[in-house]
Amino acid sequence: MVTLIETCRIGEIMTQNPLTVRPDTTIVQLGRLFEMHACNMFPVISDRGVLQDVVTKLDLLKISRPWSGRITADLRALWSEQVEDIMSRGVISVTQEEPVATALTLMVSRRFRSIPVVQRKTREAVLVGIISRSDVLKCLVLDDSENPVLR
Repeated sequence: MVTLIETCRIGEIMTQNPLTVRPDTTIVQLGRLFEMHACNMFPVISDRGVLQDVVTKLDLLKISRPWSGRITADLRALWSEQVEDIMSRGVISVTQEEPVATALTLMVSRRFRSIPVVQRKTREAVLVGIISRSDVLKCLVLDDSENPVLR
């Protein structure tokens, strides 16, 4: 089996211009976005495109459970909360120049389904894409020529 994981760069296979949300996106809007799009997370960006964090389906599910510790008598109040109230903190990202092996390692060790790809400008990390498990699988090239059983 031949693999391109070590030689392929993240920028070559990432999805450019991913769907994003802002910190002030409401929970209702977020729920609708998850219903409309087949993704597990959205990068949360500032007005300048700087990656702030991510918000996942799991983040949304956590606030919906009855034992979440939230005391909200009015369901409308809960749904008017914003992404910044529930988003994951301490986002992990990669750059376009890194090998796909870096993303693969993070996906396996941290069980990430996708990772934001950023371009680091000074201290700010500007979102340029996202790499998913499906993207990484594109770098696997299966070559059965070395295995006589598979020929």
